[in-house]
Amino acid sequence: MKLLLLMNPSSCGGSGKKLWNRLFSALDEKGLEYQKHILSNIEEAYELARTASGVHIIAAVGGDGTINAVASGVLENPDPGIKFAVLYTGTSPDFCRFHDIPTEPEKAVELLSVGLSREIPVLRANGKPFFCSCNPGMGAEVAAGANKLRPLFGDWFGTLLSLCKALLRNRKWDFQLNGTETLSRCNHLLFTRMPYIAGGIKIELPDLKDDEYVLWYLQDLSRFGWLKILPKLYHGGAGGTLKIVKGTTLLECQKDCPLEFDGDPHGELPLKIDFSPRKLKLICEKKDKS
Repeated sequence: MKLLLLMNPSSCGGSGKKLWNRLFSALDEKGLEYQKHILSNIEEAYELARTASGVHIIAAVGGDGTINAVASGVLENPDPGIKFAVLYTGTSPDFCRFHDIPTEPEKAVELLSVGLSREIPVLRANGKPFFCSCNPGMGAEVAAGANKLRPLFGDWFGTLLSLCKALLRNRKWDFQLNGTETLSRCNHLLFTRMPYIAGGIKIELPDLKDDEYVLWYLQDLSRFGWLKILPKLYHGGAGGTLKIVKGTTLLECQKDCPLEFDGDPHGELPLKIDFSPRKLKLICEKKDKS
């Protein structure tokens, strides 16, 4: 089993590198054959994963941005048999939590060495895969602030500070859904297949089929209304409107509206949500259903 490690030295504000020696020791102890590449930028992660050959597993060593870039590259690699693994060194392990991937280096390497995988459906935003959630409007503002604050205050508190700042602004957005439905005065809206959004924030989701995803939004909340609902955002009880969706969704907005997914900015609306034509072979605790 040949393994390629794509390693982001900037993860967790640079402190993620402290885990590297533990990862190398665990890999050596398991006798795994691996190559490592220290990334100079996130675009390089995507390109190396897309063009890699002669390897069985490509592992993202970093946080959400690294996961997104490497997994996106794996989805476009000519070899459909390549598996994707995560050796997490980031700040907000929502992807790992949902897919039962340990964040402890030794346990993550143990899982990788077993090699069990399952195929997971992958959503796309304007043709680009995302693996956690896609957030227009306030979600993009929170993500931008949290990226600056997490290295200083940690994942949970850094996200909370950024969220509070966005709540004080309390901007509202009028969205057009598929050109026929208006979602007016939305405080927050997102697309996802997993309940964990960012930094401990989560929503309650039903079991979804592989061809389903969720549109979830909150409307017309005042600042006082946010104070009432804020604690519920960390316990999955925020309410809001939840729609189970299949196929392609188009989202537009009359005013400039920023967009983010997997913790990083990705331009502005309009937004097209659909599924990647290829599933991702993910190394995780849950065995393949086949």
